[in-house]
Amino acid sequence: MNVPADDPWKARWFAPHDSPSMDLYQRKSWDTFSPANHIAAAESAGVEDAISLEVAVAGADSPWGHFALPDESPVHLPPHYEPNYAYPLIVWLHDAEWTARELLDLIPRISPQNYLGLAVEGLTPTNRFAAGPMSPAGSLDPLDALLETLKDVVPQMRREFHVHSERIYLAGFGDQALVALRMLLRRPEWFSGALAFGVRNTKLESALKNYDELRGKRVFLSAGVRDTRCSMPDVTSLGRLLRSFGMQAVLRAYDSSDSPTPKMLSDVDHWLMNGVCESTLV
Repeated sequence: MNVPADDPWKARWFAPHDSPSMDLYQRKSWDTFSPANHIAAAESAGVEDAISLEVAVAGADSPWGHFALPDESPVHLPPHYEPNYAYPLIVWLHDAEWTARELLDLIPRISPQNYLGLAVEGLTPTNRFAAGPMSPAGSLDPLDALLETLKDVVPQMRREFHVHSERIYLAGFGDQALVALRMLLRRPEWFSGALAFGVRNTKLESALKNYDELRGKRVFLSAGVRDTRCSMPDVTSLGRLLRSFGMQAVLRAYDSSDSPTPKMLSDVDHWLMNGVCESTLV
């Protein structure tokens, strides 16, 4: 595919699916991957070796379907991956509270076959609200830096697995839910929408400059009524704000705290597949 020279990232992730095979080139296995919260817990307890999680290289025998991209970003594939089908992709933002492995393990609970998953480290509480295109030191704004990471990782994913370029969703819990929404507002032409679970802070940047691109983008907001760190009135107001931007935002409340329930995961599956059906009809 020829990429326009003026803006190679406008509206599409220009990285074709090269081959309908699982014969991927050599890459490092994730046999030493340690989630941040396990490391912190181990260090506080004086344990020298933090708990490690093993993630197999692509093509190896793994009951979880977890693989690693060349840059070592963890990936989830359905157990019966069909290379000729263009899959929706859920891009999870992980942090010290929700690890990459925990988030990827949610995907087969949403649906055992319908989605691909990719985990990328989100923003920390100290930098997630940084504003402006450049920091005082002249480096990239943290949100833009994270978007640059996805600009590299998502095409890797598309080259090796069959990802539908118009069905890429950001997703996060708690702090990372807001990060996912801010990324969608910053670069709406890159994503189909976002899944935001238990948003704890509803302060968003202006979306006026991207108003046209935001129209029709889909957002699934959910919160547990017993989640003490999430305000239902604030999340409701956030939903109204997103709809004022022209987005298709839905809000679901569940009788839970901050943990996903089977009902919530089932609703996510129906919501995602409704988006697939709508885009097919259009």
